[in-house]
Amino acid sequence: MGHDLTVRVTQLYAQIPGIGQPWKVTNVEQNGGGQEVVVHPEHGKPSRLRCPDCGAKGPGHDPRMRRWRHLDACQYQTILVAEAPRLQCTRHGVRQIKVPRAEERSRFTAQVEAFAIGWLKEPSSPGVADLLGLTWDQADGIVQRAVQRGLARRGDVLPEEISVDETSFQKRHEYVTVVTEHVEGKVLYVADGK
Repeated sequence: MGHDLTVRVTQLYAQIPGIGQPWKVTNVEQNGGGQEVVVHPEHGKPSRLRCPDCGAKGPGHDPRMRRWRHLDACQYQTILVAEAPRLQCTRHGVRQIKVPRAEERSRFTAQVEAFAIGWLKEPSSPGVADLLGLTWDQADGIVQRAVQRGLARRGDVLPEEISVDETSFQKRHEYVTVVTEHVEGKVLYVADGK
């Protein structure tokens, strides 16, 4: 591959997932029998990083190699592989800095999770997981993180009236109990059993 083409491919695969400063794409390679493109972004490695919990500056610590799946591009799975910088915070100990476009403990970029959530709103989650090439556990992890984000945005709710309902599902007398805010019908809580 010529130098100019290599630069253009690197720039393209920096734009596709939205990689920007202080990150920079240093290499793009085809892998997995030609079925995936592996993008290697690197952090600009400032001399002092910020703690994700308190924002305090701290010295760098040993980084960890991480891998995230991004939305497919040009009919190839797009995989981001990078060292995620960690720092030594005097208050919180060793912490990984927040990486752009992905949540902590997720192996998917935010765009993949948003795309999957759109499909998982469909009636058949296993069918959507199959269409996306995800396992049931991976799809469930995306749903659980979306629920946590929604709950965090919702904040505390102090309803004046609530409704409690139990309903069966799966034709085996399995029950869930649902608590809603009565006036607007917003779901406040769901629990297994009666």
